[in-house]
Amino acid sequence: MMDILDLIKRRRSISRFLPDPVPRETIHRMLEAATWAPNHHLTEPWEFIILEGPSRDQFAAIRRDFRLTLFRDPGAPEAQKAADKIYRDTAGTPVIIIITLQHATDPAVAADDFGATFCAVQNMLLVAAADGVGTYPRTGGLIHDPALRAFLSLPPDREIVAVVYVGYPAVVPERTRTPYGQKTRWMTADPATAATADTGPSEGASGTRSAAGSAIDPVCHMAVDIPTAEFTSVYRGQTFYFCAPGCKAAFDADPAAYVGAES
Repeated sequence: MMDILDLIKRRRSISRFLPDPVPRETIHRMLEAATWAPNHHLTEPWEFIILEGPSRDQFAAIRRDFRLTLFRDPGAPEAQKAADKIYRDTAGTPVIIIITLQHATDPAVAADDFGATFCAVQNMLLVAAADGVGTYPRTGGLIHDPALRAFLSLPPDREIVAVVYVGYPAVVPERTRTPYGQKTRWMTADPATAATADTGPSEGASGTRSAAGSAIDPVCHMAVDIPTAEFTSVYRGQTFYFCAPGCKAAFDADPAAYVGAES
């Protein structure tokens, strides 16, 4: 079994597929994985529509016609050329899976169900990648096209969440991601109480306080790593941690201004 993180990083959105058919077993595995996505109160709001053969060709025509509506002049040569390419690419995709969602009237339930359904989509993509099969999940204006809804015979209370194109990759693109550290903020304590919170220190052999985790600098409110903190002060029997000597100096000059009389 491939390491799950390696699989997630290896998955790509594939825009060009080989004509080779995708084994039905892979499609079944993708659908099975989708149904095990987390969903609040087990609403299981998803349904899947598989397009192959003639139904795929009809969908390709709907996609082509929708593409033409995006041009100011649908009859222009460049518009026709783009629409024809959309049709060829779509009709040449081995399998197309349309994921729909039961629309809840309660906004909170609707938000939960939408998130759950995209978790289901991600499960599908990862199972396909594990089998060496490429996928491309698409949303955009097409999923709201009345012609597509009519083709799928969708009732008013169902909405299209995504269209997933499935096939063996003709080209696998290289991609990078922003490191998670640039988009992550760690919070280990309530900022309103961290300055006075007791972190459960223990007495060491030297009689000084020691603790693990983080604290909030009471002066600048930045997070401070306790094990590596260089600047500390003790006030009313409690140790406070600082990110810089200036913060420590300000605190030492008037600790009550930062801690408060209730501490």
